[in-house]
Amino acid sequence: MSKFYEVRKRDGAARIGKLLLSGVVQTPLLFRVDSLSADEEELEVINAENANFKDLSSEDLWNVPRGAVLVPEVHPLFTKVKDAIPSLFVDFFVLSIASNMLNSPRDFVRRIIDARNAIPPDVALWVPAIATAENAALLFYMGVDIIDDTNAVIKGYQGIYQVEEGEIRLTELEELPCNCNVCASLSVAELRVKDFKERALLLARHNTLLLDKEVKKAKERIRAGNLREYVEMKVRSSTFLTAVLRIIDLDEDAYFELRTPVARRECMKANTMESLKRVEVKRFANRVLERYEPPARQILLILPCSARKPYSTSPSHTKFIDAIADYRGHIHELILTSPPGVVPRELEVVYPAAFYDIPVTGYWDAEEREWVSSCLRAYLERNLTNYDTVVAHLSGAYKEICSSVAEDLCIEIVYTCENGEEATSKVALNRLMEQIAELCGERKRLSGFEMKAGVIKAMADFQFGIGAGSELVARKEGERIKITGKFPFYKISLDGCVLARIVPAYGLLSLTVKGARRIENLLSSYKVEIGDFVPEGSILAPGVIHASEQIRVNDEVVFVGEKAFGVGRAKMSGWEMVESRRGVAVQVREVEEIE
Repeated sequence: MSKFYEVRKRDGAARIGKLLLSGVVQTPLLFRVDSLSADEEELEVINAENANFKDLSSEDLWNVPRGAVLVPEVHPLFTKVKDAIPSLFVDFFVLSIASNMLNSPRDFVRRIIDARNAIPPDVALWVPAIATAENAALLFYMGVDIIDDTNAVIKGYQGIYQVEEGEIRLTELEELPCNCNVCASLSVAELRVKDFKERALLLARHNTLLLDKEVKKAKERIRAGNLREYVEMKVRSSTFLTAVLRIIDLDEDAYFELRTPVARRECMKANTMESLKRVEVKRFANRVLERYEPPARQILLILPCSARKPYSTSPSHTKFIDAIADYRGHIHELILTSPPGVVPRELEVVYPAAFYDIPVTGYWDAEEREWVSSCLRAYLERNLTNYDTVVAHLSGAYKEICSSVAEDLCIEIVYTCENGEEATSKVALNRLMEQIAELCGERKRLSGFEMKAGVIKAMADFQFGIGAGSELVARKEGERIKITGKFPFYKISLDGCVLARIVPAYGLLSLTVKGARRIENLLSSYKVEIGDFVPEGSILAPGVIHASEQIRVNDEVVFVGEKAFGVGRAKMSGWEMVESRRGVAVQVREVEEIE
C-alpha cells in the first residue's frame, strides 16, 4: 500500500501517477543512474534480509517514500517476501534480476505480469536495467511505472548507438540519425576520434536522451488513451517484442480485461492483425452474444459497415435505410464489420462500434475473415429462430464471408447484390427494395418511439445486463415515458424527469438518480458501497467499502451508503477500488442524501 504514490490516469495497465520524492515526479518515470540517491530525505532503502519485515509492515515509521525488492523464485527469501507483500507499506517494488527476462518472450511476459498481480494496485513497479527506446512503451503497456537508463549507459560504454528501432554499433554508422544536443553538435567522424571515456559518455548521453524522449511520448499516448496503437507500431522493429505482444494477447486476457476501460473517447485504430485480439474487440463480441436480445422480426438484414460512424449517419446506410423504410418494422438490421464482428443496429452508438477505424483496401486476409466469420456464426447459431428469413445486402469479401457461414450452418440466405456489384449501386438498391417488399407484403414502418426505445433498451442491456433495458423503457400503468432528442442524442424521461441519456462521446448510457432507482435491483454488478458520508465531486478509494468485481474504468455505477445514494462514472476497476488506499474511485455526477 502506498503513501507517496497516486495513480491519476489509466490506459489499460499503463498509468500516469505522481510520486512524491524531494518534489513531485510523474510516472512513467525515468530514473537516471547517475542521480539516484539513497538520501533519507528523498528515499528510504530498507534492508529486508531478516524474515519478519516488521519495518516494512508498519506505517508508524513511514516518513519518506519506500521501496521493496521482488526477488525471483530461486532466491531463499522468495516465499517470505511473497507472503509479506499484501501487508507491506511501500510506494514501489523493484523487480530484481530483470535482465534474465530478455532470454525468452514468455519469461518477459510472465515475470512482469506475475509481479503486477502480486503487488497492490496503488504502488509503482520498477523494472531496472533493461529499458530501451525500443521496448519502453511495451513495458509501460504491461504495467511498469518506473524504468532507468542503466542499459542506455552500458550500451554507450560498449560503443553502441541506440535508435528508436534498436541499436547500431558506432563503427557501422555513416552519419548520426538524430538531432539531440549530442548528435547536433558533432559528426560521426568527430565522435569516433574522441578518446574512449569521452566517446562513451557522449554515446550514453545520446542513448539516455533518446530514452527520455520515448518516456515523454508514451505519457502523451497514455493521456490520449491510444498507447495500444503505439505499441502495435513499436513492436514491429523486433521479433522478440512482437512475440511478447502476441503472447500477451493469447495468454493474458484476464489481466488486461481487468484493467481495460469499458469505453473511451478516442477512436480505436485497427491497423494490424494484433488489433483483432484487443480486449475491447473481444469484450464487444462477447457482450453481443451474452447481453443483447434481438427483437423478433420477420427478416434479418445483414449489411456492410461504413467508414463514417455511427453507420446510420453515413451516405451508404442512408441509402440502405431509405430502400427499406416502408418495411422497417418487419426488419432487424445487423452490420458485418471488422474488427467488431457483428453490430446490431441498436448498438451502433456504443464503444467500440462507433469508435474504430481500419485501413480500407477491399482485401480481407484469412485471420480477419475467420474472426468476422466466427462472430456471425455465433450470432446466427444463437438468434436464428428470431427470424423467418435472412437477407444479405453484401458484395465482395462481405458476401464471401456470409456465404461461408451459411454453408457451415446449412441455412439459406437471400442475396440482393450480384457478384461484382456495389451494394450502394442503384440496381442493387432497387433489388433490395423489391426483395424486401416481396417478402414482407404489407408495409410496416417503425414509429419514432419504437426505434428510440429499441436503442436505449439494447444499450442498457449491453451496459448492465439483460433485463435492465426492458425495465428502463417499459411503460407501466399511469406512467408517461417519453424519448426525445435527435439521433444519437436520445434522452428518456418519466413524467418529465430524465431517467437516462445517451452520451455519444463515450458510447454509453448515463443514468440519473431517478433512472438508477428505477433499475436498482438490476445494478448489483455495478454497485459501489461507500462509508458513512455524502460525497461531493468524487469518491476516493479509502471511502469505498465494497465494489463489484464487474466494474471497469468508465463504467456507469451506482454508489450506496448510509447517508447517500448516487450515480457516477468509475475511475478505477471495482477490484482496484477495494485494494487501493489512494486515488479517485468514482467521479460523482448526481447524489441524493438519505435521511
